[in-house]
Amino acid sequence: MTTSTTSRIKDPALAANITDETLAWREVICPVTAKYGNYVAKRDLRDKTIVSFQHVLEDTIPTLLPFVKAGATVKVGACNPDSTDDVAAAYLAANGVEVHAFSGMTPDEYAKSIDILSDSPADIVADMGGELIEAFVKKGHKVDGALEATTTGVHRVEKLDFTFPVFNWNDIAIKDRLHNRHHVAQEMWPVFSNVTGLALYGRSVLVIGFGPVGRGVAERARNLGAVVCVVERDPVRALEAQHHGCRVVGLEDGLRECAIVVTATGFSGILGADQIKLARRGVILVNVGHSNTEIDVKWLDTQERTRMRRYIERFTLENGKEVYLLNRGSLLNLAPGMGGSGKDLFDPFSAILIRGIDWLASGGASSFKPGFYAYPADVEREIAEAVLHSHS
Repeated sequence: MTTSTTSRIKDPALAANITDETLAWREVICPVTAKYGNYVAKRDLRDKTIVSFQHVLEDTIPTLLPFVKAGATVKVGACNPDSTDDVAAAYLAANGVEVHAFSGMTPDEYAKSIDILSDSPADIVADMGGELIEAFVKKGHKVDGALEATTTGVHRVEKLDFTFPVFNWNDIAIKDRLHNRHHVAQEMWPVFSNVTGLALYGRSVLVIGFGPVGRGVAERARNLGAVVCVVERDPVRALEAQHHGCRVVGLEDGLRECAIVVTATGFSGILGADQIKLARRGVILVNVGHSNTEIDVKWLDTQERTRMRRYIERFTLENGKEVYLLNRGSLLNLAPGMGGSGKDLFDPFSAILIRGIDWLASGGASSFKPGFYAYPADVEREIAEAVLHSHS
């Protein structure tokens, strides 16, 4: 498979769906991203190769194209194929990015894309999920530096025997306290209603995991009228969930009681066959953690399956119970074409990614030995000040 040469991604008619006016409006609502993108576009980065593994969406365009305009070689793959917007992928491919992403990639195609992207040396790796960084480490490539942006990726890469410095921006305050806690839920619940046609008033919602993402999802669901239960192994976080007005329950009890179940842990294998069989009849299963294997979709696919509508599948289990899965167990808030609200909320994080890549391209990591480090605090503060200024 060479995903960059698929007919979809090379289709100029598909790329034409993104107009100059569309991108101009994005600059209006994401001024900090535009500021840093315009700065980078004027740089001379002709000697740099940047490889990125991220959600390939319209938001990706202003993140990557400035580096193309600066002369860098830019490659991108989909860190989650179920979030790939083929229109955005086609636009990137038509404008100089080597694209290895399209919607509906099979597991083999997904694995092959990682292999292709990591086959040659690169100067900078920007990852979401840790799989690309892991591939570069295993192949012995030494790059100037890498960025990791997800909890799942942090769990994966912190165990590696590093051959280059990797910088963690998943745990910086802007992402952890703002994006993970507030912005994911701001996107996720409107998408849920768009996909299902359901409001949350009076519905029972189980949130599995009360980290920053789970906390935000639970808070927003409660504010939208849901009765919220939480499963959390950490007693401190469980106590915190109680103080946020949620009922802390065991996993089995929560599955039996709740009509909507949301996984938000960042780990694989949270809901397997045994757990899904316990769920109440007609339960709706949703994932907002980075890993698209928090829910055992492979096992569900062995059951009788019916496609109900876009992003909704019904599975009839061997015991006759019916369960509904949204977006194939991938992040619901990033279901292509369903758009929640608050696209401007991505502004700080697109800017953080641009600024981080540019920092590495400018030799920012030259004094760092191979290892795992926090994203530079002074760069984070710089972005925060720019966002505050843009709102004044």
